[in-house]
Amino acid sequence: MDLSFFINGFDNILAFVQGFLIYKILSLFADKRTGKLWDVIIFFSCTVCACMVIFPNDFFNITIDLIWLTAMMMIAFRGSIWQRAAAVSVLYPLIISQNFFVLDILGVIGTKIGWSAPVDNFCSIADPVLHLLIWYGIYKLFNNHLIHMKQLFDNKIWLLLDVICLASFVNITTCIYFTPKDTYKMWPAAFSCFATNLGCIVLAKYFVISIQQNLERKNLKLQKSYYEELESNQAEIRKIRHDMNNHLSVIHSLFYSGSKEEAEQYMKDIEAQLTARSRVFCKNGIVNAVLNSKYNLAFEQDIDCFFHIDLDKLIGIDPISLCCLFSNTLDNSIEASVKIPDQEKRHISVKARVTDTGYFTYEITNAKNNKIEKKHGLIKSDKKDTASHGLGLSNVREMVKKYNGTLDISYTEDTFTVTVLIRNA
Repeated sequence: MDLSFFINGFDNILAFVQGFLIYKILSLFADKRTGKLWDVIIFFSCTVCACMVIFPNDFFNITIDLIWLTAMMMIAFRGSIWQRAAAVSVLYPLIISQNFFVLDILGVIGTKIGWSAPVDNFCSIADPVLHLLIWYGIYKLFNNHLIHMKQLFDNKIWLLLDVICLASFVNITTCIYFTPKDTYKMWPAAFSCFATNLGCIVLAKYFVISIQQNLERKNLKLQKSYYEELESNQAEIRKIRHDMNNHLSVIHSLFYSGSKEEAEQYMKDIEAQLTARSRVFCKNGIVNAVLNSKYNLAFEQDIDCFFHIDLDKLIGIDPISLCCLFSNTLDNSIEASVKIPDQEKRHISVKARVTDTGYFTYEITNAKNNKIEKKHGLIKSDKKDTASHGLGLSNVREMVKKYNGTLDISYTEDTFTVTVLIRNA
């Protein structure tokens, strides 16, 4: 058989491997749409974009590559527009600069040596091999440092990456549109664009580290609150035990004086004090401490609470985000309930679980008597401290947006409900 047949087969195999590596890199930026068809479309598109031949003054190919990559990210992936745009702004200059640089430098080498069958075969093999090695290095760089990128970055960081990569994006596109006659003069520009975007990946790594360290600090604060809550519970229990003889004496006196109803009520009050301080709502210690703290706060304000929490199957949401959701919504619910003069009408209901279809659902409903006001489409707080206006729900919105979930707020004359739905993946 002709040697060219084997070389073409070898090139195609390496092209598919390149496409797979880019497919894996894009999956670190955003979640792809579910379904085998989308997998095929994304894999095929990544292979085509990776192998796009870029010649000097090649207006057509680089434009097609840009349109194809952008369309794929916007249609086949989920997430904010800035998040998906960041994938294009980071990867597009990497694709274009290396495709131009490798092809052009091999062309110059072939011209200097003199084109012949062995030289042509060598360049045909060297081109995909060099691309594969480069993409494998880029993939390892991403996979080692940015594997949690899409979970940690918010729109501000995605937008910052877009802006930083804009210079190399415009630079490599303009340079190829107007490539000089001596194409080697373009090599420094192509190399600098490539190096700039690799530098952005390293910069993003420090963003990830910074955010993780911030989460760790928050986690330590929550753990501190957890142990303080435990200590407070233990102190309360020790206090009640210390006074138990007095309590028994009072109950004994009430029974023998014929005040049976008062004695029973007294016993119920003691039981409530013992049980309300240390309930187990879920197995996650940090989240359970937050729930206990808010439950006890509501209990002290004579608010009737119903908590139904089932988070055993929850794997896709970190405890910090859960605590943000529970603490902010519960704080708002307690504040609204306290404003109701009639204590019998104060109530809060919290339901959280993971459905069989793989979704985390959260619903909190509280009684209210205050009027709901909106400003610019957002609910306006009635707190006297204007600096705190709407921060609770704003934090919840950011948390839900981080996980590409949905947030629904509804209310009637006497109730207020917040519902959250997030895919547990």
